[in-house]
Amino acid sequence: MVGIGNKKKERKPIKGMTLIEALVATAIIGIGFVAVFQMVRYSVQSIGVSGERTKANYLVSMVAEDVISEKHSESPTANTKLMDHLLILRGSGTSASWSMGTCSDGTTVNNNHTDAFSNKKEKWDNWFSTKRIKCNKKEPNRKSLKVFDICNNSATGNSCKYENNQIYNGTGIYDKWYLGRMEVRVPVGGTTVKNGIRVQREKKRILYFQIH
Repeated sequence: MVGIGNKKKERKPIKGMTLIEALVATAIIGIGFVAVFQMVRYSVQSIGVSGERTKANYLVSMVAEDVISEKHSESPTANTKLMDHLLILRGSGTSASWSMGTCSDGTTVNNNHTDAFSNKKEKWDNWFSTKRIKCNKKEPNRKSLKVFDICNNSATGNSCKYENNQIYNGTGIYDKWYLGRMEVRVPVGGTTVKNGIRVQREKKRILYFQIH
């Protein structure tokens, strides 16, 4: 029995990773990277969509400011204010006072026109071109400005398309109101099914504002 306790224990040989273990580890890491790449892709897409919506918000507000600030300015029609000219265009069957249904590359703004509407139209055509905002050439996104008039037609000289006959505190409102509606639709990536047809997804920005 002497010396038995002093015998060195036999060491087992250290084995490396098998090929199957290496493949499983690689697959797990690959799945993790795919998930990360998808998150990055979604984040980049979300940033792009947010940027387009922000630009649309700014442009819509800028058009409203243009119309309000220049409402009494001259138009191509003699002795007709800009707000009345926009109203006439809205009622002439065009369904909009101004619209863009194509993916325009924009124009060079020179502001050399003699009336406010021509200057503003040239500016708006440039603002909503592909220089500023995305556009799907297969399905051009709608961008339009509509002007409406609301009044009580019982008053002398009033002849509005939309009538307001409400009585407030026993008195009718006879002043003529001019209201604007600016709409912009921008593509946001991806597609959806609408009326049985697959179309590109889009976001819509609408702003109602009082002109006068």
